[in-house]
Amino acid sequence: MGSFGNKMRLQSNNRNSFGVYANSVPGDPLPSGPPSNSHPMSWILGLVVSFVLPFFTNKWGPLWVLKNRISNAVQTVEDIVEAVEKVAEEVDKIAEDIADDLPQGKLRNLVELVENMAEKTAKTADCLDNVIDKVQEAEDQVDDIVESLAKKPKNSPKESQN
Repeated sequence: MGSFGNKMRLQSNNRNSFGVYANSVPGDPLPSGPPSNSHPMSWILGLVVSFVLPFFTNKWGPLWVLKNRISNAVQTVEDIVEAVEKVAEEVDKIAEDIADDLPQGKLRNLVELVENMAEKTAKTADCLDNVIDKVQEAEDQVDDIVESLAKKPKNSPKESQN
């Protein structure tokens, strides 16, 4: 066992040997608090900037992947709604043509019921399609705003001082 100032190394004759080093000097100053000229607003601003800034970089790739998956799902739903609307409109036309040719009775009542259901389905699908279109327009506007903010040239500290 040997001692060299504030470093100490222990050795053993066993297969396991280890060393212990103590380099702390008594009386080291404790970390100081925030600078006296800092204001709470600058701390809050720094916190907000450090949270929001990554949204404008590629570090949030998983978030963009999720956004793209949701956009794809919304597009699929819109395609399905449009298809349902077209089918309902065709069923309505065909049922109306058939109902005009049928005599009064249970069969005509059934065809008129199908016609009414097709009309309601077409109206509902049209409303859903309009809602989806408005959501997509809002999404495009938000994307444009984010892209414009991300593309703004960043001034270096040297440029801002000149």
